Amino acid sequence: MTFGILGNFRKENTLPVLTDLLHFLKDNHIDFVIEKKLGSLFHNSLYKKYTDSINNLLKKSDIIISLGGDGTFLNTASVVGAKGIPILGVNLGNLGFMAEVGPEEINSFILDILKNKYKVQDLCLIGLKSSKRRAIYGLNEVVIDKCNSIRMIEMEVFYNKEKVVRFVADGIIISTPTGSTGYSLSSGGAIISPSSKVFIITPISPHTLNLRPIIVPDDGEISIKARSFGKIRQTLDGINSTIFDSPADFHLYKAGHTIKVIKKLNRTYFQTLNNKLLWGADKRKYQKEK
Repeated sequence: MTFGILGNFRKENTLPVLTDLLHFLKDNHIDFVIEKKLGSLFHNSLYKKYTDSINNLLKKSDIIISLGGDGTFLNTASVVGAKGIPILGVNLGNLGFMAEVGPEEINSFILDILKNKYKVQDLCLIGLKSSKRRAIYGLNEVVIDKCNSIRMIEMEVFYNKEKVVRFVADGIIISTPTGSTGYSLSSGGAIISPSSKVFIITPISPHTLNLRPIIVPDDGEISIKARSFGKIRQTLDGINSTIFDSPADFHLYKAGHTIKVIKKLNRTYFQTLNNKLLWGADKRKYQKEK
């Protein structure tokens, strides 16, 4: 088994974690490939022979290790795309909701992986087509908003060509279950279990008192007509943005491929919610009656 290693080379703690990881892999005679830009962190030639381009790394790797936070994981998922290579997230950031292990757990979990003591979860992707570019895919969400203007935009939402709603707002979020704990949650959307086959449509600061997020099956197409006096921006996963002239139309649908994520056998989604987001945590202290 060969591990491909990608990561955020800008984080201060990436180099020491990467160094420890590579020592462990070498000592245990485990094959690995380092992405060339990440490998540039090493100023000596010790690990240079293990570096390679992204394309070659993807061809050689059975599992991808992503070193960084949630943003790094989303970048890694975008790089892997439809190739179906499982990703193991290692959290070097603050929240690390998508990362399965911390730096102190990585070595022992790699040994578990080699013993086949792990599970792989398939995460849904959302596809986006617009009039001006080819289809692109996001793991978390698609955001369509008013770009840098202070003026709201008018939006019409359709599901399978049936009109759902028309409203004025700062924008709209169409989220996968994976992304429901991100921007959508911050805008009032519900938390959705990753195994649910739905999308959540969440308006951003709508100019009305009676508009709420709505959840729809992911086997249909969502169409959005956006009208503005200025520019309109589409953003996938907070990374990939394009600015359009108004008016603009967008079509969203479930992608034909998934992102495979490596998980521990004994860890559940609800444990992650409690540990990472403190979901349901009650900080009040109660005194027992004597």
